[in-house]
Amino acid sequence: MLISLHHLLFVLLPVALAVRMYVQPRPATLDVAKGITRFCLGFGKWVLLVDPLWNLATITFRGGPESLGTSVAWMGFLGLLLSLHFFFTAAGDLIAGVGGMFGFKVAEHVQETLTLRRFTQGNWLRLIFLLLALTVLGALLQTASFGDTWLHLKALFAPPLRTIPTLIQQARIRTDFNVLTIFAALVCLIGLPHSRDFLREPAPWKATICILIFTFAVAMLWTHAAPMS
Repeated sequence: MLISLHHLLFVLLPVALAVRMYVQPRPATLDVAKGITRFCLGFGKWVLLVDPLWNLATITFRGGPESLGTSVAWMGFLGLLLSLHFFFTAAGDLIAGVGGMFGFKVAEHVQETLTLRRFTQGNWLRLIFLLLALTVLGALLQTASFGDTWLHLKALFAPPLRTIPTLIQQARIRTDFNVLTIFAALVCLIGLPHSRDFLREPAPWKATICILIFTFAVAMLWTHAAPMS
């Protein structure tokens, strides 16, 4: 990527804030505070959930159907589904957060469109069906083959023969905290409120949670950054 999260955090964001101070020197303090906390949540989602879940899905779907086991197929499928969900919510948080830091409020209908709420109207069943459709489309884009996509989806319910490539792929997928990441993403999906609803009423403890998430995400991003030559 030409613009990585490192550029966004350490280069583009300070420049954007400097431009904001020039355009609107004294925005409402509460709007800025909400923007900062919303940005922290979106950044944390992207680094801690979207990126690792997408990498898991990429490893699974591009590994070839011959190396699939049922557990690997489910982990790849859930990884892709959850990464797509948090991709949209994280994008909504980041845009709304940057808007708040600039002193400009992002329209409600824009936020609902970015987070898919405009299409699902807060209905869990509609959200699941939409995510399933997007996941199948994402799987097709990952494999670039209708046949391979069908074999991946079939492996969710029809276990293939256990082969050495299958066992190697299973061991590879089950390492690197992939199971823990999927579990954390499911907990966030089911048990946590929408970011906009969570931050609607400001409170110090909410800001503390957002800052801690942001700090942890920065630490993870920093430790996984490739060393400069």
